[in-house]
Amino acid sequence: MKEFLDRASKGESLSSRDLHIVLDAMPIPLSWATLHDRRIRFTNRAFRTVLGYEDGSFATVEDWIERAYVRQADRDEARLRWQRLWESGVSGISEVPPWEVQVRRADGELLAMLHRGILLHDIGVGIATFEDISDSKRAEEALRRIAFEDPLTRLMNRRALQHRWADEPAQARGPAALLLIDLDGFKPVNDQLGHDAGDEVLVAVAACLRASVGAAGTVYRLGGDEFVVLLSGIRGAEDVERACWRIGTAIRQPMRAGGRTVTVGSSIGVSLYPQDAADLQGLLKQADEALYRVKRLEKGGWGWFKNPERAA
Repeated sequence: MKEFLDRASKGESLSSRDLHIVLDAMPIPLSWATLHDRRIRFTNRAFRTVLGYEDGSFATVEDWIERAYVRQADRDEARLRWQRLWESGVSGISEVPPWEVQVRRADGELLAMLHRGILLHDIGVGIATFEDISDSKRAEEALRRIAFEDPLTRLMNRRALQHRWADEPAQARGPAALLLIDLDGFKPVNDQLGHDAGDEVLVAVAACLRASVGAAGTVYRLGGDEFVVLLSGIRGAEDVERACWRIGTAIRQPMRAGGRTVTVGSSIGVSLYPQDAADLQGLLKQADEALYRVKRLEKGGWGWFKNPERAA
């Protein structure tokens, strides 16, 4: 391949047969197209093996982008990157920097691929390569789940909450509410029916929380029977009150655990960002105080953190 590029950069004549021999031997999927009409002239053996498409399946680069790229953002980015170089009017060799795209195989399977490109302006040829990184992406996802996902409920865990808060710019967070939720009546389920039944209740509660907040919030399990809901972009107290009512109502519904029908309740402490605290630890502390007050006074329902600087 290096010899091929060296010859091309010197403007030496290369035959179609030269291109086919060199490119077909490459172990990574690739295609080449003529720049003046952007027609795909060749796909190599690795392209056909990995992606399942036969030579001639796509007439033009645009045809390939439109039919094989799954995400609209990938299609837009591909057109932008290639167009910029096609119309640059430069000579020699230009490179399309690598980026990750999601590609649909001929059989419909989706692959994560690292896409690169080279334009050989002097001979009017563009070469695109596609490296299958699906296995490494799956490995990354597995490691992410181990680090940030609660294995029982499949909710995100405390570490994920901390990570999100640290990574999210403060200006993008907007008004938010942190709901700290503790189950009422959970210990008797564990004691009388066993931990397997308790696990069934926790899984059911996780589903209730997801359904109750929908796209408006994110649910985390901190541990035991303690959960957090982070509501972002709230417009006022009414948004929070409605969420607490939905959560409490959903959790009170009878559920099956240990072969029996059981009922648990919930107590919720609420703190507001940025009124009650500007950092996550402060919000958790204030919500915990509110939760303690709810459990001590009535054991059930929900309550605000009473910030001294705000009217009670």
